[in-house]
Amino acid sequence: MTDEDELARLQLLDDFLEDGEPDLDDWHAELEAAELKVKKARLHEIRALLDRDGGASVVSIDRARLRAELQKAMASDIDTPLTLAARGTHPDNWDALIDDLAELERMDADQLK
Repeated sequence: MTDEDELARLQLLDDFLEDGEPDLDDWHAELEAAELKVKKARLHEIRALLDRDGGASVVSIDRARLRAELQKAMASDIDTPLTLAARGTHPDNWDALIDDLAELERMDADQLK
């Protein structure tokens, strides 16, 4: 917040305290403006993150397919549960496992570029 913003905020507060009746419409407008400012700042942060990772591939996550692949691997390969345990991942935490597989697929797609 700049000094000018702070001064304007203090002036509004001073006006509010001096007047007998507050102008709620002005306060609602100020609140909406502040909310919009916060949303724009957040959007700017998100855009900066996207620009930073601009070269990364977008891989759609088919959670059902990844879950089926995990179940098949865990049923057919005794090393899969051991590998998961070594990584600190519990075999029953399907969401974490699927997220890990999705990240691996994204990394594979980036390497193919």
